[in-house]
Amino acid sequence: MQIEFVMLADAAQVVGGKLYLLGGAWNLYRATAFPTQAPIALVASILVDRNETGSRHSVRLTVADEAGIPIIPALDWSIEVAGTEGNDPATPQRSLLAVNTGIQLPRAGRYSFTVTAGNASRSVWFDAIFVGTKVEAAPGSRGH
Repeated sequence: MQIEFVMLADAAQVVGGKLYLLGGAWNLYRATAFPTQAPIALVASILVDRNETGSRHSVRLTVADEAGIPIIPALDWSIEVAGTEGNDPATPQRSLLAVNTGIQLPRAGRYSFTVTAGNASRSVWFDAIFVGTKVEAAPGSRGH
């Protein structure tokens, strides 16, 4: 088993074995304030070898900050890919995953999205940046 790719998108869905993306493959999220709720689609393609088809496989998705600390609980599920008759036995079967969610980003910084399936793991990162107007304290103010 291997993870072919992971990607971030604005929205995604899998229908009939095809992946449909809106605003895919970005790595910069702009916010006018932190913390912020970020609508994100997390997308992955997992290739399952023919000798592994027909059985369940655990998949884990984690989102962590730049220190490696998870910012949401890990998402765990299992996949099962049925073998297809008549195809080349050396060709792996693809399982596409799309998770549309809102993630609370506590602060500006770098975040990673990691998918683990069996012994395979692949990550993608994105930077969350502040694009609002900063308010400067008046000279001599105490900040109360």
